[in-house]
Amino acid sequence: RDVSRTENLRNAAMQSNNTSGVCGVYWHKGSGKWRGMIKAHGKLCHLGTFENFDDAVAARKAAEVKYGYHPNHGRPALA
Repeated sequence: RDVSRTENLRNAAMQSNNTSGVCGVYWHKGSGKWRGMIKAHGKLCHLGTFENFDDAVAARKAAEVKYGYHPNHGRPALA
């Protein structure tokens, strides 16, 4: 299919060094909380800092919908 590089990256598999199991969600040692991030319009956007992992995941999933990420984005790569 003919898509831009940006659109293709929105359908990327989860990176092998991901430790949280969710793209764009990570543990921030300094605050002792979970953080959510997403890249949109060429910039990294901070989605918030959360006490609860599930809240960080929900913020990331909502941002994926808002910014038009493909539903397969972040799924583990097939071996």
